[in-house]
Amino acid sequence: MNRKIYAIILMFGLLSTISLAGNKKVLILGIDGCRPDALLAANTPNIDKLWQNGAYSFTTQTDEISSSGICWTGMLTGVWHDKHKVVSNAYKNPNIEEYPHFFRRIKAQYPDLTTASIVNWKPIHNILQEGDADIQKRRLFDWWVTCKAKRTVKKQNLDVLFVALDAVDHAGHVNGFSLDSSKYLKQIEKADKQLGKIIKALKTRKNYQNEDWLVIVTTDHGGSAYGHGKNIPEHTTIFYIAHGPSVSKGKIMEDVNVVDVAVTALHHLGVEVREEWQLDGKSAGLK
Repeated sequence: MNRKIYAIILMFGLLSTISLAGNKKVLILGIDGCRPDALLAANTPNIDKLWQNGAYSFTTQTDEISSSGICWTGMLTGVWHDKHKVVSNAYKNPNIEEYPHFFRRIKAQYPDLTTASIVNWKPIHNILQEGDADIQKRRLFDWWVTCKAKRTVKKQNLDVLFVALDAVDHAGHVNGFSLDSSKYLKQIEKADKQLGKIIKALKTRKNYQNEDWLVIVTTDHGGSAYGHGKNIPEHTTIFYIAHGPSVSKGKIMEDVNVVDVAVTALHHLGVEVREEWQLDGKSAGLK
């Protein structure tokens, strides 16, 4: 190859990398109560594209108290329940002053970044403090959550968006958290379609080609029979999928935990993760 042409190609590649590095963004998509083996058994083309072209772990571990409040809090604070002190869905006396939502960590260092949280299950927002989320919405049904998330990611000057769907967990409680439950699998497939709509909306952003979006898809816990909450593999084994230009593609060989989600997001955004924060999570799947 001509040296001059090679230099030009190298220059454009470097400029592209620099451009993306200055415009890093995060989208976290949570599917409540979705077992990893059920996700793999269901027909989920949108999620399949993400993990097959991204970093993934289907043996990720969640909190030993595998209930929603504890696990969502671990995901969003980067610490286990012994630190964040949420030990039930009642959210009594959460230690959010010492271990806040990762949105607060972002705002402390980059106050101009725009954060948004759109969920079905309202208690997830119990750990948000004033000023943490620029956009904070709760919608009762997943299709409403999806519609609001689509509009937000498409139209807003956005840097971080957390979305949580809830219907898969409900289907598990009613029909069984099992690969033998067709209704449970069908709800996972429905969640896949909803996530696909959000991803499609993301790609229609005016400046999408110049943005470095880290998309994380995960869940809070698994389940068995008609419940969860125990410290057994069916309840504590979850999945973690990371997709985007800054991801190291392939199976993540290191152990991955639910507390890694917040820390990975912070690393991607360039937030300095300080030792005195005593976070339990680490960056997972990034280059």
